[in-house]
Amino acid sequence: MGDGPLADVSVVEMTGHRAGPFCGALLADMGADVVKIERPGVGDPARSQGIGPDGKSGYFMANNRNKRSVTLDLKSSAGREAALELLAGTDVFVENFGYGVTDKLGIGYDDVRERNPNIVYASIKGYGETGPMKEKPGLDLILQAEGGLMSVTGPEDGAPVKVGQAIGDLTTGMFAALGVLARLYERERADEFTGKLDVGLFDSIVALLNEYLTEYSMDGSVPGPQGVTHQTLVPYQRFETADGSIVTGVPSDDRWDDFVDLLGRKELREYPTNAVRRENADRVVGIIQAELELETTEFWVERLTKAGFPCGPINDVADVVEHDQTAARDLVVPHEDPDWGECVLPGHPINFPEYDTVVRSPAPRLGEHTDAVFADVVDDQTTLEEWTEDGAFGEN
Repeated sequence: MGDGPLADVSVVEMTGHRAGPFCGALLADMGADVVKIERPGVGDPARSQGIGPDGKSGYFMANNRNKRSVTLDLKSSAGREAALELLAGTDVFVENFGYGVTDKLGIGYDDVRERNPNIVYASIKGYGETGPMKEKPGLDLILQAEGGLMSVTGPEDGAPVKVGQAIGDLTTGMFAALGVLARLYERERADEFTGKLDVGLFDSIVALLNEYLTEYSMDGSVPGPQGVTHQTLVPYQRFETADGSIVTGVPSDDRWDDFVDLLGRKELREYPTNAVRRENADRVVGIIQAELELETTEFWVERLTKAGFPCGPINDVADVVEHDQTAARDLVVPHEDPDWGECVLPGHPINFPEYDTVVRSPAPRLGEHTDAVFADVVDDQTTLEEWTEDGAFGEN
């Protein structure tokens, strides 16, 4: 399928919506040959969600580039046998069915391991595969709430809101890809190998709470929505300018005098440490805000950047697509989709200088590669014809 650090790795994914497909996309971008199993006539539900051509929305396109699609009816014995034969020669299997579904379909870990003892088998669930809630379905928005992330997101002293993107799905996809890579590395070194791993959206979102968990155990503090401020640093937040907004801050006390000099507000010298600034946050922030709103965002970004302070404007999606740094890092890739035409796709966030990790192939049409993939799986045409006749790939 192309070059990349995973060019010799084969992956089969049986996933839908976002978390599982994003995991597969990350692996595919790094060179893995990813085959996506989909339900005949229906496919991944993401195909029909959002803007895009019939059966291949932008939502689907972003998370399924560089993959091949096959259709299998796993409720038929022929479809199940075809899946097991495909998995017998595969390095990695990624699935995000509900708890216990793959076992019922006959492609659970134990079933697959009989055919392929060295397979890495990654399961993605709402709540993982253990614990009292393992059988409960879980979607990103619900898990943002139950996992605590929503409680610290939103206007300060306001009601909790969700993060503006499906952060639970995307983070879980990243963690799953990380787990796959760890298992692949382990497989090369271990005398005995167990390739199973599972990741839950709940797990991922709780992990994102990070230091909040530790601080709660230390003093019982329960933070609320953080607004546009930082939980520990003052100043480090959004400020209004004469024509918009800017986010900036002072990451260390040894730069405080430089920041005061840049603003020209000498009264701020009374607050030399972050601890003192936190105690007097309203006054400190008020003085900074009064100064920043006198000039434009462009003025302050240029001046703060030159002085070595972290800062940036609040860009929208259009701004990011047109951003010079976006182009320099190939974070948005021009793409000619055969069913839509010109568009862009998200690039890969890890830069491998010696590899070309841009999109190699468009998101597939439903079942586009069924014949080609299974012609390589079976040794004879007769078996393929029998599978077809028995409904392995859907209705004839």
